Amino acid sequence: MTTAGERPPKTFVQQVLGQWPLASVLLGVLVGLIVVATSHWRTGSTLIGLSITMGGLFRLLPNRRVGLLAVRNKAVDTTVLLVIGVGITVLAWAVPALRN
Repeated sequence: MTTAGERPPKTFVQQVLGQWPLASVLLGVLVGLIVVATSHWRTGSTLIGLSITMGGLFRLLPNRRVGLLAVRNKAVDTTVLLVIGVGITVLAWAVPALRN
């Protein structure tokens, strides 16, 4: 029970939706890992790389909107996420496919 002026505690779903930038990046990585597990490594790796790149772009939003995606200062977070995301995507397409 809450007293006057207090907000009721948030449910788990409300907490996750409040962290939508991080949740969307993690969901994209999870989907990419599932695709990799189904033997489509290039497509899955591309999804993982694009999800991390999307996290770098989300980090450009104001600090109050990105929630737990903000770890360091904006420049460092954005640079690291964009470099890793683009790097994974480029590597996914640079590795030659095996020919059967």
